[in-house]
Amino acid sequence: MVYKKNPLVSVIIPVYCRELFVWKTLKNVYDNDYRPIELIVVNDGSTDRSLEVLQTFQQEFRNEEFDIKVLDQPNSGAPAARNLGYTHATGDFIQFLDSDDFINPKKFTTQIALMDDERADFGLCDFEMVYTGNNKRIYHSNAEKIKKVLRTHGSFGCGSPLLRRELADKIRWNTKLKRNQDVDYFQKAALLATNIAYTAVPLYVYVRHENERISQSYSRTKPVYNLRIQSLIEIWKYNKNRFYLSLAIVNLFLSLFRFKIRGSQSYVD
Repeated sequence: MVYKKNPLVSVIIPVYCRELFVWKTLKNVYDNDYRPIELIVVNDGSTDRSLEVLQTFQQEFRNEEFDIKVLDQPNSGAPAARNLGYTHATGDFIQFLDSDDFINPKKFTTQIALMDDERADFGLCDFEMVYTGNNKRIYHSNAEKIKKVLRTHGSFGCGSPLLRRELADKIRWNTKLKRNQDVDYFQKAALLATNIAYTAVPLYVYVRHENERISQSYSRTKPVYNLRIQSLIEIWKYNKNRFYLSLAIVNLFLSLFRFKIRGSQSYVD
């Protein structure tokens, strides 16, 4: 099969102590019906055999239409790992994914076609959350979250968005945040997007384990609204329509005020 006319998709996956799960996620990306794909996996100082698993996968599955880059860094957290991965990405489209999640085989084909039709630089889909303990599945629609994310905060799910490179070039993962890193990153992406192409199809599976994952291991701290406000201010220079950006900043200030009034013990994330 020839894929030469298709734009390249870069899939960036941070990995921390996921030797038991990451192979399935990597194979899931490999089984996607889209090509060409550039898979970039960043070992974030794992203390188990994760790096060995990544290197073995690279040796077995790397080919002309499915490039695999394995990077290694001292343990620095998921945001730093994603930023490192992005510096090595050469794709026209950028997909971030956690090391134990899955995407639909037609995710890229579906989203890229829709983004082209709607001249969008931000692709968004629905997702399912799966709990491994009891195999419970919960459907999450992102239809109503778009305006909420633009105005205040909220999560699309880390694997739901697909970004054009021109948009991703304007944003960095905030390494100072100890929680809600994906909320911060994709809110900035949505605020800077020319258009969001949304499809009401669950093309992403968010897996929840009893043990912590890389994106959760730094999250058991109090919300840091001032850092998120500063993070939004940093994209001010890129934003042409500043209504939603201003609204988001104001709402974060209000959340910060309410948090200080109520006290940290009464805060519910």
